[in-house]
Amino acid sequence: MKLDSFDQKILALLVEDARLSISDIARQVNLSRSAVTDRIKRLEESQTITGYHAKLNQDDDTQVAAYFSVTFSPLCCEVIAGLMQDIPEIKQAHSISGDVDLIVFAQAANMTRLSEIREMMDAWPNVQRIVTHTVLVDRVSR
Repeated sequence: MKLDSFDQKILALLVEDARLSISDIARQVNLSRSAVTDRIKRLEESQTITGYHAKLNQDDDTQVAAYFSVTFSPLCCEVIAGLMQDIPEIKQAHSISGDVDLIVFAQAANMTRLSEIREMMDAWPNVQRIVTHTVLVDRVSR
């Protein structure tokens, strides 16, 4: 689906605050309420917008997060997909290009749990190398 500048502005506003009223969005993008409503409906139907989510305030003292760079030999990201589903702390995983095959983002209650997740990942088949990148400070979160 081709997005024009109005669609892009609407999406940016919804990413920033999914609870904005249609009236507020219409005012900010200079369209009528009905035009904004139609555009949002089209974006939802085309699966450009796949959902609206509440962002929870995570207490900095109790939550830890890390990115894991995983390299396999031979490559087996498809096999790992099912294993990742069994670890609820894994929030995102992306196959990427370059020297690393998979980037995994996890949020855990504490460092002990994060270490347990890392140990589970070490047991995955064909893992050649895992590098853990602990998140120190969120700089941008949308």
